[in-house]
Amino acid sequence: MKFMETMKTFFGFADDTLVALDEQTTVEKIKTPATPKAFKGALVNSSNAQTFPASEIKVMEPKIYEDSLSIATYLRENKPVIVNLKHLDTEASKRLVDFICGTAYAINGHMMKVGENIFLFTPANIQILSNEDQTPFEQGVEENEKDVFFQNVSNM
Repeated sequence: MKFMETMKTFFGFADDTLVALDEQTTVEKIKTPATPKAFKGALVNSSNAQTFPASEIKVMEPKIYEDSLSIATYLRENKPVIVNLKHLDTEASKRLVDFICGTAYAINGHMMKVGENIFLFTPANIQILSNEDQTPFEQGVEENEKDVFFQNVSNM
């Protein structure tokens, strides 16, 4: 009986503080195992680990055209910006997008229309890839596959 009760307690199916020793009513307290200590080691060797700067994407909802200056400032600081033009009229929206596009062009940045009246502007160090776009590696693989296919067809 003691063995079965101990096993039940070990696997969590019985009370972990009391176990019956025999068929009589004698009861003994079981020492509860010590709580596991928190992991104090490092998962990565910090002397070899590469540190990355914190990244952020600024989301702006300009209400006036002059907000374009703060958007341009974020771009010049190499921070990507999502611009939602829902608060601007059509004419101010066009002017603002033109200004920010000029800023992005000046810093070799990128622009993509994400949705209706929503644009993503990124600095030069951040590329924008959509589902339709392919990376140079993917394009190279595709070209290699075409070459292999046409070589196999010509050998037939």
